[in-house]
Amino acid sequence: MVDTAIDAARAGTDRHVAGQSKSPMARFGRKLLVGLPLFLLGAWTFIPFIITLSVSLKTKVEAFSDLGLIPRNPTLTAYQDVLADPNFTSAFLNSVIVGFGTAALTIIMGLPAAYAFARFQFRGRHLLLLFTLLPRLVPSIGIMVPIYRLAVATGMLDKRITLIIVYTGMLVPLAVWLMVGFFQQIPRDIEEAADVDGASIWARIRYIVMPLAAPALITIAVLAFREAWNEFTLVLVLTTSPENRTLPFALFKLGQSEGISNFPIEAAFAMITVVPFILVYTRIERYVVAGLTSGSSK
Repeated sequence: MVDTAIDAARAGTDRHVAGQSKSPMARFGRKLLVGLPLFLLGAWTFIPFIITLSVSLKTKVEAFSDLGLIPRNPTLTAYQDVLADPNFTSAFLNSVIVGFGTAALTIIMGLPAAYAFARFQFRGRHLLLLFTLLPRLVPSIGIMVPIYRLAVATGMLDKRITLIIVYTGMLVPLAVWLMVGFFQQIPRDIEEAADVDGASIWARIRYIVMPLAAPALITIAVLAFREAWNEFTLVLVLTTSPENRTLPFALFKLGQSEGISNFPIEAAFAMITVVPFILVYTRIERYVVAGLTSGSSK
């Protein structure tokens, strides 16, 4: 026993010495292997954002004549013009309504389905779960005409509720997949104990599953809100009046209405559109990461 312990200690010491004996070049190579992809990803993400911010602080003439990153005479005129535009106010309100409505309806529709897949055993469960993901493989441009004809036939064209329903139908498959993986991580013993105490299935979902699955629900809400906030193609097809259009379409019309592109106003419009979502996301980022990592380990 003593000899075994001594041998183990010597082996650990040898590994420690070997780890310390690595050359500085090897350590630098390891740091470069990890750091370079992160740097490239950060540059890919932040450089367009910085350029857009720079253009938004320039005048229209300077945006064409000066390609430098730092504006010579920074101004907030473009932001003032965007905020004073009534079309922006209407589009912003529509985006908020459609975004929150899509997030709420996606959770309401996806949660019972995901719970059934995670907790009940029935024939064809795995095949049906696979089929639920198939609608995500169809691009939105491929369903434009059928959805438009259906909206016209049902009298639902040019309504915000139509956008909410369509976005929800596109997002429910992804929501079900993520929530199934998360629900499977919740121990069954907790629900079985509540069942013994007489709790109904809806009570178990409300008071046990939903609080424990809060990271997954927040993740689904963020993804649904982001999809509804950024989607453009279906807004172009399903709305006909400015009163029901969202921010992406308003930005598209802004570029057309100016004749010659007013880059500062378009950049300011984009910044005002993106920054609120980024600020909210930074507050709940840890919940989103927890929901994605738990949902992926089914």
